[in-house]
Amino acid sequence: MTRYPIMVLLAGLAAGCTSSPAVRQPEASSRRAIFVSFDAMNQDRARRTVDPAAIPNLLAFFDQASCADGARPMWPSLTAASHAALWTGTYGNVNGVVANTMTPLPWADFSLTETQSGFDARQLESEPIWIAAARQGRRVVDHHGTQTGYPGHWLPGGGRDTAAMRRDSAAIASPELFMVNGYTGGSDPRLLTSSRNPSHPAQGWTNVGPPDVEMWEVSWTIGRDSVFALFRGGEALIGRTRDGATAVRVRMAPPEQAPLEGRPLARYFSDPLWFPEPGGRRSGVYFRLWRLDPDGGYELYQSGRNANWTNQPQVIAGYESFVGGFVGNSAWTIMRDAGPPIERGGDGSAELKYLETAELETRQMMRGSEWAWKIRNPDLQVEYFSLADDLDHSWFGFVAGTVPGVSAETARKINLMRSRGWALVDRRLAGLRELARGSNALLVVSGDHGMRAIWWLFYPNTVLRNAGLLAVDGNGRIDLSRTRAVANPYFITVNRTGRKAGTVPPGQVDRVVDSVIAALRGARGPDGTPIVTEIRRPEPNDTLGIGGPAGGDVYFGLAPGYYYSAAITDSVSTGRTPAGNHGFPSIDPDMRTVLCAIGPGVGGQRLPTARVIDAAPTVSAWLGMTPPLNARGRSLLEAMRAR
Repeated sequence: MTRYPIMVLLAGLAAGCTSSPAVRQPEASSRRAIFVSFDAMNQDRARRTVDPAAIPNLLAFFDQASCADGARPMWPSLTAASHAALWTGTYGNVNGVVANTMTPLPWADFSLTETQSGFDARQLESEPIWIAAARQGRRVVDHHGTQTGYPGHWLPGGGRDTAAMRRDSAAIASPELFMVNGYTGGSDPRLLTSSRNPSHPAQGWTNVGPPDVEMWEVSWTIGRDSVFALFRGGEALIGRTRDGATAVRVRMAPPEQAPLEGRPLARYFSDPLWFPEPGGRRSGVYFRLWRLDPDGGYELYQSGRNANWTNQPQVIAGYESFVGGFVGNSAWTIMRDAGPPIERGGDGSAELKYLETAELETRQMMRGSEWAWKIRNPDLQVEYFSLADDLDHSWFGFVAGTVPGVSAETARKINLMRSRGWALVDRRLAGLRELARGSNALLVVSGDHGMRAIWWLFYPNTVLRNAGLLAVDGNGRIDLSRTRAVANPYFITVNRTGRKAGTVPPGQVDRVVDSVIAALRGARGPDGTPIVTEIRRPEPNDTLGIGGPAGGDVYFGLAPGYYYSAAITDSVSTGRTPAGNHGFPSIDPDMRTVLCAIGPGVGGQRLPTARVIDAAPTVSAWLGMTPPLNARGRSLLEAMRAR
């Protein structure tokens, strides 16, 4: 694989970022901007709970940039819905994306139990900023943004808005717009071990040299393809056939413990092993060998297999030659197999292995950002980074200080690992800031939601069943023919007759809603206290973004510790392992994300609470273009200017 030098960004970079931003702004026609979402970024949570020594660049950015006192996300505060709001400048009651998993439009074609992903661009009815900018003649890169693809543009009354689709298709066909999205499905990462997939003496390999040491091999499948690994002399050769000439090489090394500063990220991973994919695409898979014993015992990590989608196939080869394979998330699920976690008496080895997968994600995303900014030279570059969300889904419940039964020592040990992960978030921010500073560009940092500690699950569909509003069949599945309301589970929707398999005529909708609200208010936890603490019905043109054609009829918040589940169980609530999560009402302060900007003539201002839908209009104002069509947010650029 051809590689170019990648920037080395040290944690001390913040010391070089203290010059005043109050300088002459370039003319709008020559301005550039990087607009990035850090998933689950919340300034207060970062300042209070992460070791400050791990995030010097992030803290310096918050101090030096112009920042709102948080930005209100979509309700429910979920990744797909809040990002759709961030990119389009309008909430889900207009843009059509209301949850991570949602019943699509039109009503007549889909029942309430038929769902599709809110990350699918086809659910998007409004124009995202990358299409708006391309439509106005700006050079644009959309680097793994959520909802990257061809928007669907459903009309509220049914059918698609073909004029909008033609308009977007013309913009997407422009050579000035480069879209790349690796979040298109594929095979998950996995941890292979000799206990689950035993090795055996190797045979049939070619081009591996003389057998001067004992050689062992294993094989498995990734998707539809077989993969073979040859273990010999402290290393592994891994290929799609038993041919050392076409295999990638990975040497054994124990879990990485060295500090991040002064060393490459993910330095013990293999080069990518490339797989052909349908449509002429390809995917690159990485490997990491943590253990290799003389008798063939081993522990081998394999990254996920994900191919990049792009609107410019002729460009993607250059991108992938520089970057390598797509790695869009850390592999937090491997901690189940990598050894006992800290909270169960582990020594931290499982967490260190997981954090190496976070390094790989960070490295790959940074390479992609650098290539896009320097090679494509865009006026606008849109970025997404998931790691803070991954880290705090796994660990925030243990370090928040609100979960019963978590000892101070357990919290301390876990937060050491969590802060090591947040140092990668810091490295990512520093890299983007360096790119922007080097080009006199504006850096706009936002996100999609905050995070809250949880240790209980609440089952609203069980509440509906107990109230006679929902029925199940003999297999425990929802029987829509006898059901009047269904929980998403973040909101509840009446099963209207206008929907496929609907049962509630228009004249009975309000009565069903009243029954739903009464049932929610009656839900009690094991201690007898109410579980539901906030109930809201959508209003026409709701300013919180609730409701709309794809939304629900009743929205609700939960008592501390509880989280939503769509399952139907014998109890309305059960305990669970501490974790972090989101999806709660957008008006809750801990669900706020960030909205900050720094660049020529912008910085140093403190603004009131904003909304994620204000981000796209702010970026648009900087670039001197009109915001995305249908945008309801407002530009904060004037308020962000340095005084």
